[in-house]
Formats: sequence, structure tokens, C-alpha cells
Amino acid sequence: MSQQSAVERKALFLGGFAYLAMGIFGWYTFYLSNSEAMLLDGNYNIVNALASFAGYYIISIRSKRTSTFPWGQFVYESLYALVKGLLILGILTAALLENSLKIFRYFYHGETHQVNTSPIIPLVVFSTTVCFLLSRYYSRSNSKIGNISSMLSADTKAAKIDGYLSLFGGGSLVAMLFVGRLFAGLEFLQYIGDALVVIILELAMIKEPLHIIRENFLELAGGKLEQDLEWGHIYNSVRSVSASSFKIDDIFVTKTGSMFLVLVYISQNGSIIDVGEIGDFREKCLQNLTNNYFHCTLEIVLND
Repeated sequence: MSQQSAVERKALFLGGFAYLAMGIFGWYTFYLSNSEAMLLDGNYNIVNALASFAGYYIISIRSKRTSTFPWGQFVYESLYALVKGLLILGILTAALLENSLKIFRYFYHGETHQVNTSPIIPLVVFSTTVCFLLSRYYSRSNSKIGNISSMLSADTKAAKIDGYLSLFGGGSLVAMLFVGRLFAGLEFLQYIGDALVVIILELAMIKEPLHIIRENFLELAGGKLEQDLEWGHIYNSVRSVSASSFKIDDIFVTKTGSMFLVLVYISQNGSIIDVGEIGDFREKCLQNLTNNYFHCTLEIVLND
């Protein structure tokens, strides 16, 4: 097993159990408090737990080559992150609709929703601490392997979202409920403060799952890697290898999970291209790249 796989599997395994504990705690707190914000927090954590265990399995099969996947099954990494982004978006959307209806029913039908705040504070402290530690742990684990793991990248963002959800959601909820009970004219916060907190949080966090979905959809579609630090490092690694009988016209990089495909387009730099130099050039480029990218394929494409 490669260093990358070992690091990823350890991170996802530990993260899965951390999310499972927070999800069960969140559901139990919802049962005691009747707070929709706690239900959202619990659901979010359970999805992350299931996704982490699924990712743990995917890592063990991604590099296996079959007749269907001759370059390996790295597509499952991108699919994992895409599905996770869709699930997070689905949870946020469902909670947004539910809590919008709750506010509507309060103002137009007078329906009230009492929340018991006493069980919420322990969950807020526990979940916030665990989530930020988990986000930091995922980030550090990814940095050990050159930040090439799309799975750990998605999980770093997801853990950070969950941390803010717990901190501001739970903290703001408790504050709103107390304000509603203490100050005249703000009594409505006792009944819809929970829903208002959920809506505000979702509007602030909705861009993260959208970013995860967009990024991994492009990977699944074979789109060109955006010109970020990762692209710049690959580009410079290829350009650093010199050649005399041909010139580099373009470099195309695509990424699927943690597997990179680099296409180097060349044309003759004189009367004839030295075939032996092409082979040497390819080997040197791969040597440069595989020092940082464990799963990398490079092909030379000759332009007309």
C-alpha cells in the first residue's frame, strides 16, 4: 500500500467514527431539545460518517486495474466526493424548506415550536471541538501527500462546515431563545429563532457543497485541471526537462480522484524528431512528477 493510501485510509477511518459519534449525539440532542438545528447537525454528521467508511473501502480498490478500468478505478474517488457534495446539498436544501415553512406557519397560522436549550450547549462544545480538530487533521494529512487527495480535500471542507454549523448554529440558537424570553417585542424568537438560525447558516454555507459538486463533476467529465498551484507544479516539472529535436506546444492536465493524466503536445524543432529523445524526455518528466504525485500517467502527443 502506498503512503498516500495509508494516510487517506487512516484519516477516513478515524473521521468516520468521530462523525458517527457526533451524529448519534446530535440525534439524541434533537430528541431532548426538539431543535431542528440539532437534527440538521445530526443528519449532516451521519452522512459524513457513512461517506467516510465508503471512502475507506474505495481507497483499497482504486489502483486495481481491470479490463473495464485499465488505468485503475480512481473514478470512484471523484464519484465519492460528488455524491457527498450532493448529499450535503440535499440535507441543506431540505432543512431550508422545512424551516422556511415553520416561519410561514408561525406568522400566518400562529403555530409555535418550543425548544429546550439545556441539552444543546454540551453538544455545541463537543461537536465544535471535534469538527475543527478533524478539519485540521484532514488538512495536515493531505499536506503530507502534497494535497493531491480529492477525498481529503472534500472532507476538510465538510468538517469545517460542520464546525461552524455547530458553533454558530447552537450558540446563536441559545442566544436567540434567551433574548426572546427576556425582551418584550422579541417573543417570536422563542418559537422561530431555531428556524432563523438554520436558514442563516445554510445561506452562508451553501457555496461549499456547490464547489465540491462542480470540482468533481469536472473531474468525472475529464475536464482540464484549473490553473492553480497543482497545475503550476506539474507544468513547471514538465517544462524543466529540456529537449533539442522537438518543442513543447501545449500541456494538458486532467485529474480523476488522485490520478493525473498529463498530455504533452510536441512538434519538431528542426528537420527530424529523435525518437530516442522522446522516450528519455518522457521518463525524466515522469520521474519529476511521481516524486509528488503517486498516480500519474504521461503521454506524448505529436502535432502535425
